[in-house]
Amino acid sequence: MKVLLSDQGYVVSYALEGELLDAVEAAEPSDLSHFEEYFTAYQVRDGTMVFDDAQAAAEQAEAAKDAYRKRREVECFPVINRGQIWYDTLSEEQLSELKTWYQAWLDGTNTQTIPEKPEWLT
Repeated sequence: MKVLLSDQGYVVSYALEGELLDAVEAAEPSDLSHFEEYFTAYQVRDGTMVFDDAQAAAEQAEAAKDAYRKRREVECFPVINRGQIWYDTLSEEQLSELKTWYQAWLDGTNTQTIPEKPEWLT
């Protein structure tokens, strides 16, 4: 098996057959299906593929943050970016609720909590 490694030594690409430019040779891992699913959390140590639980957890956490950001982009930003004319129609209470909701969305990459939309917001 040929693998390309990142600067940190993690697999970024692999080839089970054939050649891969600038790749190193490594023994195939015993659980090939696991490797194929999580290959970026594997390192080559002494020619052997080794799974790094901490790297896999970090990658999963980052994927969750990315999914959250995409959801925020769809659910939050179209409301927040409506413009001053729309903002001028809001009461002080609505404006306060909107600011709280928006801040909760911004904090969400850390909390992983989807804020509840104010009832009046359509």
